[in-house]
Amino acid sequence: MKSLLSFNTLITPQFMKIFYYIGVVSCVLSGLGTFVGILGLFINSAEMLGQSTTLAALAGLFIGGIAALIITVLSIILTRIACETVLVVFMIRDELAWQRENAQKRVA
Repeated sequence: MKSLLSFNTLITPQFMKIFYYIGVVSCVLSGLGTFVGILGLFINSAEMLGQSTTLAALAGLFIGGIAALIITVLSIILTRIACETVLVVFMIRDELAWQRENAQKRVA
């Protein structure tokens, strides 16, 4: 408990997988929201212009599917990069602490 309160033991690296999976779920939900939004936009526009909603729905499915796929994949990649960046900072901290301990052992 003392090492936790003095920040000698860090808890963030232990939770990074959980944060990553939460990020992936939110990326997938964002992609689904994009898909539904674009599909609704195409159907709504067709109704307002008095055109065929079937053709608009097909176009919305195609364009919405592509946009949702691109957004989902890119956001998952960016989430992974963000999590890895945080982990690299902690790895650098651990390496510096190890080097400091070894330097103190050599001096003593």
